[in-house]
Amino acid sequence: MLLAACATAPAAAQEPVPEATPQATPEASVPAHPRPTARSAYTARVTAPTVARTKPGRGRTLDTVGTRTPFWGGPNVLLVLDARVVDGQAYVKVLLKRMPAGSSGWIRADRVKLERTRRRVVVDLSDRTVTLLKGGRRTFRAKVIVGAKATPTPTGLFAADAPVDLPGGNELGRRILAITAYSRALARYQGGIPQIAFHEYEQLGAPLGTAASHGCVRMARATLAKLRREVPRGTPVLIRP
Repeated sequence: MLLAACATAPAAAQEPVPEATPQATPEASVPAHPRPTARSAYTARVTAPTVARTKPGRGRTLDTVGTRTPFWGGPNVLLVLDARVVDGQAYVKVLLKRMPAGSSGWIRADRVKLERTRRRVVVDLSDRTVTLLKGGRRTFRAKVIVGAKATPTPTGLFAADAPVDLPGGNELGRRILAITAYSRALARYQGGIPQIAFHEYEQLGAPLGTAASHGCVRMARATLAKLRREVPRGTPVLIRP
């Protein structure tokens, strides 16, 4: 099932964010190896509003990026895909929280706080498993339910978006872990954007190890609880065929 809460959450209007002309600074720097690997990756917690562009500095504006996670609240933490210094200004390429799934853009590095993570989540659609890696080593694996043939779980590199509590609970359970992936089969779902999430399977009937959801990854309550504890915002989430 797709994230029902996302289907009813209105998109907040955002004002354009002005940015000063970049000034050359001798301390401008980026990580030596910024791209995500199986062993580690960098995350970027947004510390000041900014804009994402198609190129570092002068590219076309793609989106505004605030300090709070869209829809869910809490700190806005993005997965870093690359980094570059242009005319003395450092930029990072980040995975954006928008459709289509996998959208990315460049933002100024002085608007974020970079941190290295050794954690990675891998969802294997063929095996129908979720695996937690630390430094490239498997520490946990469990069976899951993935998208049905007509509404497949999207593949690609995404990130943990936000742990969300659902007061009173619903068919998804009481807690979910939203990720920065969106259905490629559905443009809308129950009136809202079709964001993908990890959520409990117990209320929905289909057994673990099957392909039965609208795109979300369903799992045992204990599995979800472990991932919510051990997977911070911005952690890479690789969904492979």
